[in-house]
Amino acid sequence: MSQDLHNFVTQYLPEIEDTLFKNLPVSHQPGTHRFNDALYYVIFPGGKRWRPLFTLLGGMIAGAAPQALYPAACAIEYLHSSSMIIDDLPAMDDADLRRGKPCLHVAYDESTALLVSLGLMNQSYSLLALTCQKSGHSRMAGRLITHAVDCIGGDGMIGGQVVDLKLRGNRLVNDVLVSRNLKTTALMGLMMTAGAIAANAYEEEIAVLSKFGEALGMAYQIYDDLLDESGEVEAIGKPLKQDARHRLPNFVSAYGSCGARKMAAQLISDANADIEAKFGNCREVRLLAAAAEMIAASHNLSLLSGKFALISAS
Repeated sequence: MSQDLHNFVTQYLPEIEDTLFKNLPVSHQPGTHRFNDALYYVIFPGGKRWRPLFTLLGGMIAGAAPQALYPAACAIEYLHSSSMIIDDLPAMDDADLRRGKPCLHVAYDESTALLVSLGLMNQSYSLLALTCQKSGHSRMAGRLITHAVDCIGGDGMIGGQVVDLKLRGNRLVNDVLVSRNLKTTALMGLMMTAGAIAANAYEEEIAVLSKFGEALGMAYQIYDDLLDESGEVEAIGKPLKQDARHRLPNFVSAYGSCGARKMAAQLISDANADIEAKFGNCREVRLLAAAAEMIAASHNLSLLSGKFALISAS
């Protein structure tokens, strides 16, 4: 990690953690302690919080003040956690480990897991609206929430999960594989654009940020496929060979390990070039590039060494 990126993480991560804690959608009704405990279980200690950190950078590069962006950063982490809860359920990927500990439905039960997922998703919309208010552009709340719904809905994360289930046992076609990976890319597109939309940024700026997020999401998914094939449970904190178990095609089965790794590296290189071409060589651009390249390097390190390294962002 570069010194500048380390300084950025050190400066902003404590406030992210505090925002996540303060905004948990806990229930104050009698008899809801199990639900509240489950909320804490799934959010803390969490991963490396790359998604909320990227959310801050995406907004800051478009001119938003960091203090206005914490609610959006929190919303993205809640949405990510919500999607992981659903992804791990027996009816979906049927996983039992996440981040090195039992999945929420294993530690508690499926009903609690579903309600926690819904609670986190519901809270995220309120936090996105709050981001617009704090940015001084309350009128953008409707647009941002609509954009979030699109990223989460039938042509976003949910649609990606539908395709994921449909693909099992089928032969791969590239367009369908891209649709399957909407589970990752759609949320990362929102991650990069939420702050910019809240700050009423120019359309071309939002478009470039969205493209960066989607490219990073696709690269991340490719590295995740590589780890699923060749990693170690201790390194990635979740079960291996999930795609093979579900007879699910992925980038490795389509392009081979070498081809998949080259594709991921090219996606990150192109995304970094596009963002610099639009916004120049400012600090936020350099931090975005450093973070993207570090995520790639840490995934590759995990493949080589079997160590947890820096990849617990999944």
